[in-house]
Amino acid sequence: MKLDFLTTYADKIAASREFLTRMWKLENDERPGFMIGYAGPNVRNGKPVENALFAREGPDTVRERILDPAKYLAAQLQEAEALLERRGDYVPGLCPMLGIIGIPSAFGCEIVWWEDDLPAVRPLIHGDPDQVFDLLQPSITDGELGRILDFTRYFLTHTDVRIPIRITDVQGPLDSTALIFGHNKFLMAMITHPKAVHHLLQMVTDLTIEYVQAYRDLIHKYGGEFVPTINYPWMPDGMGMQVAHDECVMISAAMHDEFALPYLNQISDAFNGIFIHSCGKWTHQIESLRKVHNLRGLEFGASEAPYGPMLDAFGGETALVMRVGLNRDIKFDGMADYVRRVLAQHKTNRGLFINVDVTNGLVDDTWPVTDFEEIYYLIDTLGKL
Repeated sequence: MKLDFLTTYADKIAASREFLTRMWKLENDERPGFMIGYAGPNVRNGKPVENALFAREGPDTVRERILDPAKYLAAQLQEAEALLERRGDYVPGLCPMLGIIGIPSAFGCEIVWWEDDLPAVRPLIHGDPDQVFDLLQPSITDGELGRILDFTRYFLTHTDVRIPIRITDVQGPLDSTALIFGHNKFLMAMITHPKAVHHLLQMVTDLTIEYVQAYRDLIHKYGGEFVPTINYPWMPDGMGMQVAHDECVMISAAMHDEFALPYLNQISDAFNGIFIHSCGKWTHQIESLRKVHNLRGLEFGASEAPYGPMLDAFGGETALVMRVGLNRDIKFDGMADYVRRVLAQHKTNRGLFINVDVTNGLVDDTWPVTDFEEIYYLIDTLGKL
């Protein structure tokens, strides 16, 4: 593998590490953190590059790419080199993720391997929710968890341990349990069979903690660097771990207190903090999220969980990492408009990270050209308080 670009950009990577370490500590008063990811197909003063984990373009289908470690590694290295050509706070890292399927597959969920998208799982529980009491606790190599560990070894050995390994896709306890139950059955069981739901949530939490500890230990055994975030930005090892928490949009704050908070806190206590991602509009969970132990940060779509209330509620208190999102509830007129509107409303730079990225957004032919120089100008001017 050609890794010369790591030497070429060594000083830039070191500077990004230093800045992001201070950002996670809420010490970046001088400016917000930022990076430019996939900004749409039409860009100026730069080249478009798609996220290697999600891209549908290229010589291979998504399925072909993510199931072949050589192709998967090559795609991620190509993306990393392209991202380093831009300004921004980017630290390259590899990610052997297979989407949401890891924990559910270990419990026995059937996998659906889509050709042009990340795989899905079919629910395991049919009929009586009390079936969960018959489930055995999986091991860390059951289902696709073993494949993810194998891919991790491949990435480490084929890069001479020169690039950090990001955490794989870890769906939080609420999300994984919903996938095992099936979403509708899970939401109903919270009301009709709460003991069964709590039983499976605890099993999922225990496996999640055990697996991430083993994953991290494996990377350290090879002499590699473990990065506890799957999404950007880079986070120093030891400051927590990232989980996906999308199911929280479907439940009340009281239900979140009962069915989510205890298990998020177990994970946070095990890893010295937690960084929570969620799609959708989940601002009704703000007060419940304040109860999370050592909340390191929140990652969200600025057009889904409205950026204004999020900045008001958490600005300067925890890291806020935002991307465009679905671009539906709030409509942005392009990337410059997104950056400009966020910076016009922020009151502190501490912990703020603006990801200029529409990877999972809803953009059409009217999405304007993104001029990288315009984004840099906005960060340099409006980013100063």
